[in-house]
Amino acid sequence: MSSKRPADMRTLPVTDPALQREVSSVLRDGFRFLRFPEFLEPYFIQQYRLLALNNLMANTAYLVVMYLILGALAFGQYSKEQLGLFPIGYVAAGASLSCTLGLIRVQRLDRWFHVYTGISSVVALSALMTTATSAEQPILVSAHATAIYSLMIVYAMSKMRFYMGVIACMVAGGLHLLLVKLFDLPFSFKDFQAYFIAANMIGMGIAYLIEHRERVMFLQALLLDIDKAQQDLLYANLEKLSREDPLTGLANRRYFDERLTLEWSRCQREKLPLSVILLDIDFFKQYNDLYGHQAGDHCLALIARALRKEASRPAELVGRYGGEEFIILYPNVDAQQIRNTLVRIQQRILTQAIPHEGSRIAKVITASLGAATAYPVRSLHPEKLVSAADQMLYKSKEAGRNCWFNTQISHEEPQQQDLINLS
Repeated sequence: MSSKRPADMRTLPVTDPALQREVSSVLRDGFRFLRFPEFLEPYFIQQYRLLALNNLMANTAYLVVMYLILGALAFGQYSKEQLGLFPIGYVAAGASLSCTLGLIRVQRLDRWFHVYTGISSVVALSALMTTATSAEQPILVSAHATAIYSLMIVYAMSKMRFYMGVIACMVAGGLHLLLVKLFDLPFSFKDFQAYFIAANMIGMGIAYLIEHRERVMFLQALLLDIDKAQQDLLYANLEKLSREDPLTGLANRRYFDERLTLEWSRCQREKLPLSVILLDIDFFKQYNDLYGHQAGDHCLALIARALRKEASRPAELVGRYGGEEFIILYPNVDAQQIRNTLVRIQQRILTQAIPHEGSRIAKVITASLGAATAYPVRSLHPEKLVSAADQMLYKSKEAGRNCWFNTQISHEEPQQQDLINLS
């Protein structure tokens, strides 16, 4: 299992650029009570918990070494009588530490991190402080110093949230006083002030500053990620604009040419056929003159929507090639299959039933189509395929429009005589 949890804030919905003003406002106005608005607080808690977990994992070796050094110093220099009940507290603190260091490696318990660290802290602190009071005078100061050091670990190194840390230490102090009275152990309120109350006040200040700093860093990182998200969105929009026709949303001519070259190379490698269809709306100038350019734009959008359904496979692409001219790319579609496609496209356009009183051949929008198929070879350039389709489109117009023609300019095993003259 990995010793570090992932913590990428860009996966959070709060990186939405629309929230930039709200996040900036929180950073500007401050948060004295260590609380964000509801749209931010859950994400900070998740982030802070991951930070605390990773911090504790990173300091595992340090905590274990310090615990062992403390035991070596205590048991190596003092007798059992001098230590009093301190060995019991030492074992209880070790059990709490072991439990915490074991639980942080169980990822499904991450959401309970502050709960089990709080409980472990209460047990360890109350055990150390209570048993320290039974130690003899020569080592009592060292025992109290151990209690102070433990408080600092709880407040600072464990990165417990401020309020949870305060509650854990207060409960530990109350439990310590209860155990002292229950077992009638030696107690000095003056010493208690030094090793608990004063240390606790300092620890609370440290914990507050740590969490406040982490909250500021969280907001700053969030703003950076929002800026990054805005830049990514802007780049995506620019990329989209550079590839799409703004009216129809289809591929523009530049992007179509790029894809044609790409698919030509792929089909050449895999020895697959490649087909292209050119489509021109019949008498579109008359349509614009009769119905207006706004209606003409709407007509183009309807035709584009219909053609998009005829290029649904991943490698297929439909683009706007000119004013009222469209082009469709069909990798791995042979001459026979393209004929069926031409019939289907023509029928789909007629089904749109877009009125066109200015047409000389029908009272609805119709289209002329030309198609060409090739097995790409080195002796041909991709533009030759488009040129062949354009020749077939011209032939359709010459034949009276609202019809289609197709050709094949190279075969699977091309011979020179199989190539039509396109010069």
